[in-house]
Amino acid sequence: MCYIPRRLSFPLFRSKILHIEHRLEVVSLSDIGRVRGVNEDAVAVDGDYGIAVVADGIGGHRAGEVASRMALDIIIERLRAKVQQYRAGTRQPTPLQFAEEIVSEANLAIHAAARRQPGCAGMGTTLALALFHNHSVALLHVGDSRIYRLRNGRLQVLTADDSLLHDQIELGLISAEDARGSHNRHLVTQALGIEASVPIHATEEDVVSGDVFLLCTDGLSDLVEESDLELIIDSLKTNLPLAANHLAQLANDNGGFDNISLALVRIHDQEPPAETKGWFSRLFGWLAS
Repeated sequence: MCYIPRRLSFPLFRSKILHIEHRLEVVSLSDIGRVRGVNEDAVAVDGDYGIAVVADGIGGHRAGEVASRMALDIIIERLRAKVQQYRAGTRQPTPLQFAEEIVSEANLAIHAAARRQPGCAGMGTTLALALFHNHSVALLHVGDSRIYRLRNGRLQVLTADDSLLHDQIELGLISAEDARGSHNRHLVTQALGIEASVPIHATEEDVVSGDVFLLCTDGLSDLVEESDLELIIDSLKTNLPLAANHLAQLANDNGGFDNISLALVRIHDQEPPAETKGWFSRLFGWLAS
């Protein structure tokens, strides 16, 4: 992946089920692909705090690997602290607001590190972040890593790429059909760490039981059609590790030209505690007698 300035402005799994307002089942996977010698992607999920994040590093001499790992380390650590405060009822900004502040901090830290270390000059990273809270999810992204949501069997992309190709499509300079074979598909126009500040796309979405969220780097989205993403996730949503494996395998089967990283999050209804269910069972049994 290359960065251009915007003129205008063996796979590893982690799987866990947690209990908050909804039950969230989370899985992450990162695969080096079939061509690259280094994996410059980074992916993390923290079920206890409702966090899923992927990053795709930019920069030679392994600097992209440094940037993506820095982004995740900073964001995960600081989000955990903020989420703890939020759950404790401490007066503070909303999850979307404090997540955006933390992403900005990560951007500045990467930028400063690149300026201090000549071997890391020009390094940066894309980012896709989901922070689940209450019955909502805060979504933040920079670059061309994407966030999708599967709901009622239909897959929808919830982010718009910061890329030259996306800008060309928006301006009518190239059709979506022609864009599939374009050489500009890897040219991102925004990334964390390139400048001291960066525009962050931030939005809030509701979550309902049955939703499945996919966060991924372009090593997946560039090589697997959305119809195939939809089919695999919908067919295998009851087995997220298997779904993740199939997605990465398909990207590799289609060339594996880039690193492949993804996180899957499935929303479940929260089950009432066992003692509550027992009380209701006794009550309904008494009423029926």
